[in-house]
Amino acid sequence: MGASYYYFIASLPMILWDGKLPMSGDEFLSHARRLLAGNDFDLVEKLLKGEEDVKTDNAAALTWIKFNRNFRNEIAWFRAHRARKDPLKHIRGTYEHEPSLREAVHEASGMPDLLEAEKLLDQRRWQFLDDLAVGHYFDLEFLICYGLKLEILERHYEYKSPKGKEVFEGIKAMELPVDWAVSGI
Repeated sequence: MGASYYYFIASLPMILWDGKLPMSGDEFLSHARRLLAGNDFDLVEKLLKGEEDVKTDNAAALTWIKFNRNFRNEIAWFRAHRARKDPLKHIRGTYEHEPSLREAVHEASGMPDLLEAEKLLDQRRWQFLDDLAVGHYFDLEFLICYGLKLEILERHYEYKSPKGKEVFEGIKAMELPVDWAVSGI
C-alpha cells in the first residue's frame, strides 16, 4: 500500500462537475510538489501534463492512461472514418474498441454546439475519474483523480473566457483535421 496524504487531501477544496474552479492546475502542482513524496509528485505531474509513456506500477495511473488513450483513439477513428481516411493512420498505440466510448463520441458528434459536445466528452472523462476514485480517500490515487478533474474544470473556465469564446468561434468557421479536438485530442 502506498503513502497516505491526509493533510494534503483534507486541505483541498471540494470540486464538482461544472462547479467553481477553486485553484489552477499549476497551484495544485505547487502544493503537490511540497507535500508529496518525490516519485508520487513526478507521477502526478506527468499525468497532468498528458504524458502517456509513464513508467509506473500505480494501477489508477495505468487505468487512466489506457482509458484516455482509448478515448482519444475512438475520437480519431471516428473523425478519420467520417473524412474517408484510413483510421489506422490516426490512432496512437493499440486500438481497443470500447462501445461506451464510441457511443459518447457519436453522441457528441451529433450536437450542433461544439462547446456542448466538448462538455459531453469531458463529462464522460469526469465520470470515469469518479469511478476510478471509489474507495480512495487519502491516497495517491485520490490525488491523481482530483488533479485530472481539476484540469477538466480549468479547461472549461478557459472556454468561458473571452479568448476561449473567440477560439470556439474560429473553430466553428474552419474544417478540422482528423486528429484534432478542442481538448487536445
